[in-house]
Amino acid sequence: MGEAKRRKAAGGPVSPCRTCTLCCSVLEIVALDKPMYQPCRHLSGSACGIWGQPERPAVCAEFRCLHVVLREAGGSERNAIPHPLEAGAYLAKEPGRNLVTLFVDPAKPERWKTSALVDYLRPLMRRGFALEVIDRGRRMEIASPDLFEEVLKLDYVAYADRQGRPLDYPSYRDVHPAD
Repeated sequence: MGEAKRRKAAGGPVSPCRTCTLCCSVLEIVALDKPMYQPCRHLSGSACGIWGQPERPAVCAEFRCLHVVLREAGGSERNAIPHPLEAGAYLAKEPGRNLVTLFVDPAKPERWKTSALVDYLRPLMRRGFALEVIDRGRRMEIASPDLFEEVLKLDYVAYADRQGRPLDYPSYRDVHPAD
């Protein structure tokens, strides 16, 4: 029995994330003194060990990746975005801004480019949304559909490394020194 089923059977809160903990590993969480690209110390197996507990910071309790937001809202876009574990990345969107942020799983950096995320992002880009990509210590903002198509064709992180550009998030090297 999985963690979610155990919590549900015990009458406790159940995460809508299934076994995904990508945001618990990629994001910086200042309230927990957790740097980017390092797993949260509260991860317990494949779930948050403080899910639904008072010690869970508000930033964690309030965060929902776009996959979860659309699933919870229902409607026609309910299945528009693949689960982050399948896509190798997750999307986040701040309300009121025409910006979507893509957080790439460093263990699967190219997977998102062949997933249904691309089919979701293309129309957004054509409607004037910008895409911020956070990938292996790099940050890139893509504002045009043409540049988006170019990024899909190459590993821009490897390109930036070959150019000797410094990392936007140096903590990535602390966790992945061999890259």
